[in-house]
Amino acid sequence: MAVLLPAGLGMTVIPLLFFLLRWRFPAAGRQIAFILGVLSLAAYAPYAIINWPGLDVVAMVAAILVMTAFILGLISPPRNAASQKMGFHAGPATIIAFFAVIILLDSIFLTIATHGLSENVARQILPEPQGGPVATSFFPGTVAHDYQEKVRAFEDYDAAREEQSERGWQVKRGWLAEPVVGEETPLRVEVRDREGEAIRGAEVSAEFLRFSSEGLDFRVPLAEIQPGVYQAMIKASHPGLWEVIIDVEREGETHQMRGMTEIQSP
Repeated sequence: MAVLLPAGLGMTVIPLLFFLLRWRFPAAGRQIAFILGVLSLAAYAPYAIINWPGLDVVAMVAAILVMTAFILGLISPPRNAASQKMGFHAGPATIIAFFAVIILLDSIFLTIATHGLSENVARQILPEPQGGPVATSFFPGTVAHDYQEKVRAFEDYDAAREEQSERGWQVKRGWLAEPVVGEETPLRVEVRDREGEAIRGAEVSAEFLRFSSEGLDFRVPLAEIQPGVYQAMIKASHPGLWEVIIDVEREGETHQMRGMTEIQSP
């Protein structure tokens, strides 16, 4: 959407303004295209700064806006052309249509991959399930820390992991019974320091991340029931494999543990 919204708006507004101005000033097609290209970048700049999507997205949108204006300029006859009527050449128009279709299809594919198909659309174009669970139409994955795109965040995370290792806290966690969908099952976490002393007064939470849909993710705080022992009742909504992240925070110190767990069907 960071590409589709500004690029789609630009590819709609720029040609519209171009042909309106070209009708008023038929001999200034290339000048109009140049001005519209500059104005489109000037209009997009504050939007990109306020809603910074990343340099790669900004470069992509800027290229689309500039190329739209540039190709519109190509279909215009020069200022000193014998005919002052608007010209239209099939070659540049075909190039515009080609890239417009590519951008449209890529945007549709990315939207489906990120948000999935609506229930009505999926019912119309997807085959009926032949028994078994119904698969979702998208795969957002579980991204608890998007470090690949932010080097500084990765460095902070790496430093926190090293500090956690040096701290030497001992964290044991697990279910007290087999977890089943729709049933409350106790999850217990025991935290001790390097010497084996109980870590009291910490804030402990368990975050459950679903591979097939981030909309099912949930976080549950754990209460301290004994010194260094934290527990909560967990009620999962869907069976299958879940990623579990245990966070233990006390006096500015954070300890994190990751693992996988499987929720059984009733």
